[in-house]
Amino acid sequence: MPSTGHRGGSVGEELDGGGWHEARKATGDGGALLAHLRDAGLLLVVATSAQEDEVVALFDQAGVADLIEYASSSDDAEHSKPDPDFIRAALRKSGSLATQSVMVGDTPYDIEAASRAGVPTIALRCGGWWDDSALAGAVEIHDDPGALLPGWVGSGR
Repeated sequence: MPSTGHRGGSVGEELDGGGWHEARKATGDGGALLAHLRDAGLLLVVATSAQEDEVVALFDQAGVADLIEYASSSDDAEHSKPDPDFIRAALRKSGSLATQSVMVGDTPYDIEAASRAGVPTIALRCGGWWDDSALAGAVEIHDDPGALLPGWVGSGR
């Protein structure tokens, strides 16, 4: 798929007084990673439990709206992660096969949901306070998008 997981390219979110701040930005080289993947011919799809209008705002604020081709939102699935509904909805919307997809996620919930949908996950540590044992179901673990980018570029994938 590659999916950027819950936060659209590892977008930081801040909760205050029951409302979302508008201070969200891509973590590290998230935008550069997404641009590289798109330029390599990969279809970029996001699986998120956010509402559709929030998804659009997150992409705009992170500066990645022009890089994402499809996104599933809370409108597309009955259950939230770790249920695989969001992953399956993203696969359906994009016409992608689980066996030809990979998810980039930053929580154990991303890893579990993708695994249950048959999609391998590359985990990023920047999604919170998780230690590597919580991310153990991933095929690879990296600190952030910037740490993943050189390996992806250098591998020719």
